[in-house]
Amino acid sequence: MENFNTGTLNPEEPCLVDSGQGFSVYYKDRFLYSKHSPKKNIQKAIELVSIPEESVVLAISPCLWYGLAELAKKTPESSFIIGLEADEKLFSLAQNKLEEYLQQNPEHKTKILLATPETIEDVINKLPPQRKVINIEFSGGSFINKVLYTQIINYIQNYIASFWKNRVTLVKLGRLFNRNFFKNLKNIPAAKSIPLHSKYLDRPIIVFGAGESTEIFLKKADIHLLNKCIIIAVDAVFPVLQKYGLKVDFVTGVESQLAIEKAYIGVKYSKSILLSDMAGRNEVIRHFSPNTLYFYSEFDNSSFFSRFEKKDILPLKIPALGSVGLTATYLALMMRANENVNVYVCGLDFSFTLGKTHLRGAPAHVSRLISCSKIKKVENYEAAFKISSKKINGKNGKMFTDAALSGYGFLFNHYFKNTKNLFDAGEEGIPLNIEKIPVEHIYSACKNFPETKDFSKLIKSDSRSKTEITEKFLDEERQSILRIKELLSKGENSSPPPHPSLNEELYNLLKTREYLYLHYPDGYKCDISNISFLKRVRSELEFFLKDLE
Repeated sequence: MENFNTGTLNPEEPCLVDSGQGFSVYYKDRFLYSKHSPKKNIQKAIELVSIPEESVVLAISPCLWYGLAELAKKTPESSFIIGLEADEKLFSLAQNKLEEYLQQNPEHKTKILLATPETIEDVINKLPPQRKVINIEFSGGSFINKVLYTQIINYIQNYIASFWKNRVTLVKLGRLFNRNFFKNLKNIPAAKSIPLHSKYLDRPIIVFGAGESTEIFLKKADIHLLNKCIIIAVDAVFPVLQKYGLKVDFVTGVESQLAIEKAYIGVKYSKSILLSDMAGRNEVIRHFSPNTLYFYSEFDNSSFFSRFEKKDILPLKIPALGSVGLTATYLALMMRANENVNVYVCGLDFSFTLGKTHLRGAPAHVSRLISCSKIKKVENYEAAFKISSKKINGKNGKMFTDAALSGYGFLFNHYFKNTKNLFDAGEEGIPLNIEKIPVEHIYSACKNFPETKDFSKLIKSDSRSKTEITEKFLDEERQSILRIKELLSKGENSSPPPHPSLNEELYNLLKTREYLYLHYPDGYKCDISNISFLKRVRSELEFFLKDLE
């Protein structure tokens, strides 16, 4: 092997080279394994690695899969091995070797998988929830696409972290989300959905958030000219805009908790139309009724959403963006007549100055005014000194942000970069990577439109048939919950008897009704073998039966 002549090999094709102690692979002018002992390094790495329960083991460029048998033995039943190969020719080699291994070890067919960068997302999505990523470089092929592999590893780590972060949110708020969803679905015909590219939204649109840049903007704005635009407000800035004399056409509401009701204290609802998430707070929706349009976002990847979609009883679906500012922007872009209509955003700062987190008059600021004392100042300095807070370079100097806000800023850039005719009118905050324009740009765009606006036709629709379908479906859902209640209470003595068996009927009913247990810490799986799980489900049934009555 010392004198092996590589000049006889084609460097553009993976070539097996016998080292005397196993095969190495020569490809792209390099050996992907040791020329002397190809298996030694990978076997040593596998020997040293520790694999906890519920882990994804990424085998980077698995090539000949040396050490796979040893790795499979070390990998817990709840964990998975995924070979990741970006090179097409090395992928074929790895695929052939994996097929040979699985023919001899068929019990590992669901445990050991192979993916490309293009398919890795689908592979990860199909796995049960995992908690950790462990990557092992199986061959020198990992250096051929080093940067890409690093990006994919980071993606999977962020994906797993995001899943468990969402689980924390669902444990805290999942029941509230679902109960609001059913209350709204019961009372709201799906025909009153957010319009897609409505001909009535054919003039410039301004989306106002509750950041400080909105206050700066309004202090020097020509309110008369701005009222010729379509005004979309996030809930927290609604009362502030009214105080400045702006006629708010649409208010975006996504919050489900009681605290958001403070944003609507003292406001004049007049002709403002609420754009409400189906999981939004029902008490807020009543203020606007009947001037409400609806959308929904999947706060979890649950199959009950799919069942509802098939019945055609849900309004327009949008991504779960987390931030009301992002949601308002997304809706503005969906509702505008076409992409030639200008959309301006202001107050989506995703950051704040020291001591001031929102503009004056927003609920957060009013709350500080009410509770301030000699000890507790009006200025909210503690927000800038949280563990997750950091100082950044904003559009107009130093600003503070935190993990949540900077995450929303990242999402804004992800969803809206390169969007035609989307402009930034805010002077403060995180740079949004869209064209920044002066207020004169807005005046010029809207000056020729009349100040009168009428969007009443958006909420007038014949929804009788939709309502009947919804009522029938919800009654069927109520009967299914009553059946679950009977199966849990009477077991085999239920009438009619369980079919095809108690466990199978119970599982079939529960697996598509995740709303009954989504908010449990272990609610990401339907574990009917767990008596504690079933007892908790039984305690939830009355809540949802009441909501469906």
